[in-house]
Amino acid sequence: MRHLSLALLILLAACGPAQSEAPVDEASRPALEGVLRAGFVALDGVYNSELMAPYDVLQHSVFRDSLNYIAPFVVSPDGEPFTTFEGITVVPHHSFETAPPIDILVIPSTEGSMTRDLEDAAFLAWLKEAVARARYVVTVCDGAFPLAATGALDGRTATTFPADRARLAELFPAVDVRDDARLVVDGKFITSVGGGMSYEPAFYLVERLYGPEHAARTAEGLVWDWDLGAVPHLVVKESEGP
Repeated sequence: MRHLSLALLILLAACGPAQSEAPVDEASRPALEGVLRAGFVALDGVYNSELMAPYDVLQHSVFRDSLNYIAPFVVSPDGEPFTTFEGITVVPHHSFETAPPIDILVIPSTEGSMTRDLEDAAFLAWLKEAVARARYVVTVCDGAFPLAATGALDGRTATTFPADRARLAELFPAVDVRDDARLVVDGKFITSVGGGMSYEPAFYLVERLYGPEHAARTAEGLVWDWDLGAVPHLVVKESEGP
């Protein structure tokens, strides 16, 4: 029976390189107190790595500070178990109806991100409202497609899985789609390429919120070579934060 806990779902894929920029500006770091709720919206066919790599990074923040950390949870439309693209059954914590307010919204890629999900009116309606309320919105791989479908990326800069950038630009011409970065930050929106690099947007956010030492210690615990200065990324505009 392939019914596993969320902590066992880490799988990796592959991605490609680009240009880099300077680390997060310490002076602009927001002051945080308490717990930030990170809601991962996951539909049937979600890819394992895009769901669980960033989930692990955010969850590990509790080990740095037991009072100020990120508490992740998984939300699905009906709250019922769903199956990842790779065939693992996941039991979400909440449905759209029961989900608590989300501070950090994470949109992982699914096999239907460029097709089925864009035609799901109920999903897009919930997503649009959640995006408007969230302090930060993170997309992993083709999660940028449903986010763009809400109109939230109009006039902004973004990226997605390398092979799908042309399609994102074609479907959403109001979005400045970049192929020179695997991580793009524009205001509260953090878009990324996914695959094996699915850890990166979560590490960026952790460093943005809590500082480089916090991110480095989490990276050490996950045996991940994290160095923001070495990541091909583009910061168009940093969010003013919570």
